[in-house]
Amino acid sequence: MMGQRLRAFVGRLTCALLVLGAATARRSAAQAGDSMPGHGAGTMELDRVVRAFMLADVLEYEARSSHRSVHFEGLGWIGGDYNRLWLRALTEQPTDGGTGDYQIDALYGRLISPFWSALVGARIDSRQWAARRVTRGLLAIGLEGIAPYWFEMEPTVYVSQNGDVSARVEMATDILVSQRLIVQPRLEINATAQRVPQFGVGSGINDVNVGLRVRYEFSRKFAPYLGVSWLSRTGETALLARRAGEIDGYRVIVFGLRAWR
Repeated sequence: MMGQRLRAFVGRLTCALLVLGAATARRSAAQAGDSMPGHGAGTMELDRVVRAFMLADVLEYEARSSHRSVHFEGLGWIGGDYNRLWLRALTEQPTDGGTGDYQIDALYGRLISPFWSALVGARIDSRQWAARRVTRGLLAIGLEGIAPYWFEMEPTVYVSQNGDVSARVEMATDILVSQRLIVQPRLEINATAQRVPQFGVGSGINDVNVGLRVRYEFSRKFAPYLGVSWLSRTGETALLARRAGEIDGYRVIVFGLRAWR
């Protein structure tokens, strides 16, 4: 029954997004000239051009004392300059053959300023917790863009099919040591308004993940990197992790690849 409700929830939301995206795309040519001052027919033409982009932002191997895993964070979009369909994915797969965790977002995005897009869509969240698989669907509302000092930010609010509210903020910036050697600090914070013990999270700030990665761009589309990552679960979330036999934090050296096309 829960699986049927989850599939129905995601299906209805996906259909609504497709209808919204199609309707907005039909209006974009007429609205493009007015949405950004100083842009005219050239802007209208830009939004008629459909392009695609894919980025494997994090593809790395983590060798922790408790287990070893491959961690992936990536995104892709298709559309014009004003209207896009986005896909974001975050997965962690143990190398010992066990089942991993994954979070997948399907979003419609609309450019609202030169550096920011508003996003709305759905997320599937599935993880292994307390020796069982738990899955839920969520409504996602957020932003994607560049803050002052060139910090790339992804603040997003999620509401599950049970009404549980959570939020995630991720930010990163590139510091150029040279034209090819780049240092990237990263920060990720997850929080929830209610405790959801079946997913291993308590109310308040759930965890903080800080990372520092140094990559060398052999080409602009291909860059191996080496770095460190530190995760700390906090409050009730840390307590639930210990009760389930999980660790409440770790520090690990990572190495991986960043690529895009």
